[in-house]
Amino acid sequence: MSGTAIEITPRTSPGRRRALLIPLTLLLAIGLALSFLFLTAKPAPSVPLGASALIPGGMASISEIVPLEADGWQPGASGAALSGTPPGGSHRVRLVVRLTALDAAGVQVAAGGFTVTGLGSLKAQPIWSSAPDTALRQGESHGTTLIFEVPDRAVALVLEGPGSSRLSMGLAHHSG
Repeated sequence: MSGTAIEITPRTSPGRRRALLIPLTLLLAIGLALSFLFLTAKPAPSVPLGASALIPGGMASISEIVPLEADGWQPGASGAALSGTPPGGSHRVRLVVRLTALDAAGVQVAAGGFTVTGLGSLKAQPIWSSAPDTALRQGESHGTTLIFEVPDRAVALVLEGPGSSRLSMGLAHHSG
């Protein structure tokens, strides 16, 4: 007599499928919610390049923005932080920020209070400043030079300063 071989394959029980379906559905829902939040998030508004933004006690504007590679500018003897070259994939940008005191109390600004942010970049602190702390009396105006290292491929760069001020850096300075 010839024997017929019967192969039995184990079937997954409906309870086990349901147990896997619930976590997968939750992960999909969380992923869709996060995607929606990131894709619809509106960036905080910033003042256009060249315009002034209000800061506590006065106003600030960017009067110059130039990649250091473009003009070869070097600080005086206090520029030890600029020795060497920037890390790969980044470049140095020189900003001249014009500060004007309008209030009777004047303006107190620390260079460390400025950061550069943007899509595709982290918050960059100034690596050099012509005046670490600036104190202006009412009616005075002063230009402070700040040097930042920013990624070559960063877009929508903004200089954030005191009092939540945001100054757009535009696109013309990008070298990469």
